[in-house]
Amino acid sequence: MKIVFRIWAVFLGLLLITAGVSKIDSPLAMLASIYSYQIPLPDWLANSLAHSLPWAEILLGCLLVFGVRTFPVAIATALLLGLYSVLTAQAWWRGLPIECGCMDFSGIHPALAFLETPAGSTVRNFFLLTTTAAMAIFQKKAPDQN
Repeated sequence: MKIVFRIWAVFLGLLLITAGVSKIDSPLAMLASIYSYQIPLPDWLANSLAHSLPWAEILLGCLLVFGVRTFPVAIATALLLGLYSVLTAQAWWRGLPIECGCMDFSGIHPALAFLETPAGSTVRNFFLLTTTAAMAIFQKKAPDQN
């Protein structure tokens, strides 16, 4: 089971790094993405998130890839994915035309374009959240993990 969680950590880490890098050079696009969720945030907080979220994703991704402090990093990643899951679910429920701001999955295969819709983003985020939470729980139960 340990090897499965290590592979998942590397996969998730690379996914987070890719998502963070894709957002880092366009804070205005990230800010527009944040505002598209129509959550009442003060402008200073929205601006701060637009600049810091990509770096947080990259940092968490690197820590997952290199296996540093896997339990606390898995918890932090699950919290971030939980936030993303709630935000995309509420946008889907409200019928908002959101753009998550991460990756273009349709470039991999046209059928994956579904993952860019509010419904697809919600399903994707909940899947990532549950698997990451499982990884964190099982990491905590394994005595030889950090």
